[in-house]
Amino acid sequence: MNINSTKFKDLKILKLKRFIDLRGNLVKTINKNYKSLKFNCFESYISISKKGAVRGLHGQLGKYSQSKIIYCIQGKFLDIAVDLRINSKTYGKVFKKIINSKNSVALLIPKGFAHGVVVLENNTILLNYSSSAHKPKQEYGINIKSINLNLGKLKLIISKKDKSFLSLNEFLKQKK
Repeated sequence: MNINSTKFKDLKILKLKRFIDLRGNLVKTINKNYKSLKFNCFESYISISKKGAVRGLHGQLGKYSQSKIIYCIQGKFLDIAVDLRINSKTYGKVFKKIINSKNSVALLIPKGFAHGVVVLENNTILLNYSSSAHKPKQEYGINIKSINLNLGKLKLIISKKDKSFLSLNEFLKQKK
């Protein structure tokens, strides 16, 4: 695995090793020996989504904040993370990256970020490892429509809950 830094402190792009032979391919996504990642998986989720599906932007408050590793098993999605760490140089800034099942890339998103995805192909399968338990009462969100995504005419499928969230600007004003 190659670990690449971004301009966002502790947000990493992980280039995973893919092993291919006549049976197909194999990708190792997590290994406890990757100590430089500083990540312990508490729970994981798999989502299977339609093109245009939006999941997020979500996060958890304070001591319930989660680090995540996000990987695409099948298909393609736009990954979005917003730095909400008040003392960070990139506070309020948005990280975006297209992830697909062909490029063997995963993202490590540290605690203190709101995170979400926009699915770009039907039947996209996303694997999400989280460092701590999901606590619905500690969850917050940001309306994804408040972020410039440059997705052209893609019709977004957004849950009622995710539509109800504040815009990024409203959220940042409220947080100060």
